[in-house]
Amino acid sequence: MTSRVLDAAELSFVTRGFQDTTIERLAQELGVTRRSIVSRYKSKDEMLIAVAIRDMERYSPQLFALEVREEHCWEDLETLIRKLWERGSNRKNAALLRAYLGEVVRLPHLAEAVRAFYYDISSIIESKIAAMQKYGMFRGYKASTVAACAISLVISNPRIRTMLFDPQFEDPVTVERYFTDIWTLIRAMA
Repeated sequence: MTSRVLDAAELSFVTRGFQDTTIERLAQELGVTRRSIVSRYKSKDEMLIAVAIRDMERYSPQLFALEVREEHCWEDLETLIRKLWERGSNRKNAALLRAYLGEVVRLPHLAEAVRAFYYDISSIIESKIAAMQKYGMFRGYKASTVAACAISLVISNPRIRTMLFDPQFEDPVTVERYFTDIWTLIRAMA
């Protein structure tokens, strides 16, 4: 039941936004009582924090699990960059981030979770770049510098454009062209 509640809350935060999500509506959609939801999550704020933490806990291990192999460095780097790209350009993730950021001032625990998540992502990417440096890539840069560039190029701009519903950013050709431009820049750094 807990997973169903979080799935429904996540969908509502994505489609309706945080402000227009209500426990009553979620209960109705799930076919349960309000009390059933409140017994797990005392408030909509608690649900938002739980959704955020679940989302973040699913992503970091996927990124961490990506291998860096000497004989496949370029392919592994592209896989890493594409994984970041998918996070940055995904509409659902952008809508969730919009919900999180809209409430972080009121919810310090949520703000801390978001900060810890981005620190974790930065550390994971930095470790992947450091591994690539052992194989001769990115030797002219600190691993943290490359990680910061990758995050800002691959996540930040697409995320902002996706969050703002940039209509040109919905076209798959435009999205792929943007990725190709970023990939070319990162390869030049290597």
